[in-house]
Amino acid sequence: MLLIKNKINKSLYFFFLLLILIFIKFSTIKVFADNYTVKNITIKEQYDISFNKDKVINKGFDEAFKTLIYKIVENKDKNLFKDIPKNKISSLIDNFSITNEKFVNNKYEVDFEVKFDKKKLLSFIRSKNVISSVPKNAEVLFVPILIDMQTNEIKYFNQNYFYNNWNNINEKFFLLNYNLPDENIENFQFFQKIKNNLENNDLSEITDRYNFKNIFVAIFYKNKSNLKIFSKISFSNLNFNFNINENIFDYDDKEAIDRIILNLKNLYEDKWKLINKINTSITIPIKISVKNSNFIITDKIENLLNKSDFVYDYEIEKINNEEIVYRIIYNSNPSKFVNNLKTNGININSSTDIWTIK
Repeated sequence: MLLIKNKINKSLYFFFLLLILIFIKFSTIKVFADNYTVKNITIKEQYDISFNKDKVINKGFDEAFKTLIYKIVENKDKNLFKDIPKNKISSLIDNFSITNEKFVNNKYEVDFEVKFDKKKLLSFIRSKNVISSVPKNAEVLFVPILIDMQTNEIKYFNQNYFYNNWNNINEKFFLLNYNLPDENIENFQFFQKIKNNLENNDLSEITDRYNFKNIFVAIFYKNKSNLKIFSKISFSNLNFNFNINENIFDYDDKEAIDRIILNLKNLYEDKWKLINKINTSITIPIKISVKNSNFIITDKIENLLNKSDFVYDYEIEKINNEEIVYRIIYNSNPSKFVNNLKTNGININSSTDIWTIK
């Protein structure tokens, strides 16, 4: 009798597990890592006899589209997305909401939150032969060093226009948030000590004091009418070095200096986008086998799949009383996926066609 009960309990367990997994299968077909949401879009319009709320909404859609596009495509590709027809932009929107509206001095002010259908949007971007990137924010330690080549002096931070004004130049579509080193005498003395070998020094004596994975260094060499910029970037394990030259430069022209800051920031944004590309032309199928009794791992994996911008789609391909097999379409290098799993405490054996949890 006890044996029969145990068999019934096991059958019921498997039956309900099967129902849950079937539900998961059908609920994951439209996964695509949620939609892209653009918040805090503010539109102001004169409130008079010609006021048209539909016109205001279309302006909100245009501004939200521009903000999102500028977050996910490189600077060189932005012009391809100018003057997109309103009906095309509307077709890419999943839904929107008005978070605040008010009338002030005969003006109508409204804040929008717009959600774009990610799958449609990436397909549209791809139709322009552009590869988009994940709109992922990042914290950066930025170390600006200004050297006056005429006097061979390093300017202290309070004498460094780039240090003082770097965070004053910003755009709402920027993904990188810059943190500057402390304005203390120890940092300045260190720079003085190594000023003849700045480009080859990793500045770890300073950067190790701060807890940042992303570290940017910009060395500004100031001549009478020339500015040379050497910059080195470290995104965790990826490094970039580059030089910029401004041949004619008026140091009293603050607007010109601000444009250099803006251009440099755009360049940094492009470097960040470069390592976060979503290449929808790459559709790599990945299969993962998980023991069906390991609910913690299956839950963790599905959360990661739902949140990943590189997962185009996934479904449960196979279920039995021993395992669940997920079939995943991935839009990047599989090693990126493996590293993401490892970062989240999931070790996987990828040496066979169907990967297994260790």
